[in-house]
Amino acid sequence: MNVAHPSSVESEPQRLFFALWPEPELAGRLHALAGNILRPGDGRRVAAENIHLTLAFLGSVDAAFRDCAEATAAAVRAGAFTLTLEQIGCWSRTGILWASPVRVPEPLLSLVQELTAGLVSCGYAPERRPYAAHLTLARKVHRCAAPAPIEPQAWEVRRFCLARSHMDAQGAHYEMVREWELSPPAA
Repeated sequence: MNVAHPSSVESEPQRLFFALWPEPELAGRLHALAGNILRPGDGRRVAAENIHLTLAFLGSVDAAFRDCAEATAAAVRAGAFTLTLEQIGCWSRTGILWASPVRVPEPLLSLVQELTAGLVSCGYAPERRPYAAHLTLARKVHRCAAPAPIEPQAWEVRRFCLARSHMDAQGAHYEMVREWELSPPAA
């Protein structure tokens, strides 16, 4: 994944979102897990390098909104935390296979709330439904089972990023455009 320089902001609208990006090793394990669960022809796995946890989807935005969103992100004072992925499931309505914690940890909720509150001042309209922390592992899954436990996958979350989504015939491609460190955990 490429990280663009802040000076490369374009004048054309961009599809942006804030996310947590797992280290390649964890993303690879999750990608393999999806491959072990899916039956042949049932769904399309997300490429390991595209696996992420969305914090806030901004949609197609202009340069002024992006500037405001980046200033908001720079002001976030949330702390680093451990996120443990403990279950896998599928939403039958959307055909999305996902991995998630059993309960969203308070530090993650705080990060999402702080980011969302700042983005509202930029003109962001937050989703009405409760935040559902998950990492999409596959799309277009036809046979969805109830959520099931998996071997816990601990993830040391130390930063969050702003990413850009590019769509083409092969699907979505993501480019990390900026990232911000979270405060070190209290000693």
